Amino acid sequence: MTYPPIALAAVLLLSANAAHAAPRAWVRDVTISTGWSWGKPLTEDFAATLRESVDERLAVCAAGKDLRLDIKVERLNIRQPRDMRPNAVNFLDAQVKVRLASDKSVVDLRRLHVEAEDDGLLAVVRDPEIVLSDALGDAICRDLFPGDA
Repeated sequence: MTYPPIALAAVLLLSANAAHAAPRAWVRDVTISTGWSWGKPLTEDFAATLRESVDERLAVCAAGKDLRLDIKVERLNIRQPRDMRPNAVNFLDAQVKVRLASDKSVVDLRRLHVEAEDDGLLAVVRDPEIVLSDALGDAICRDLFPGDA
């Protein structure tokens, strides 16, 4: 008969930890509008890559803020592997909507444009999707949370 008290203790412990969790800003949703995508096709995990990269930066620049971000990628251009143009530019245009977690009211709405030069070796050294995801995370921190980092 010792099981019910142990289970009760576990539930109380978990609920106590959840009650004291610090507020944080995080990406709630990533939407990709494929109608404006040129160049190399996206990998299936691009949305997860983008979410992880932005969340990582938000942990620093928006720490303690209870916010939810919705990101809509409106235009994306990543160099095709067979594209031999020197100094091509990969870019991403996104709409970023910032909402309060408490009542879901919109506190900011911005369109952001980020670029990353691609000399043809970028994909060999680092995935262009990761580079653009990192650049968008940096732009969100710089433009939406300017003195917080």
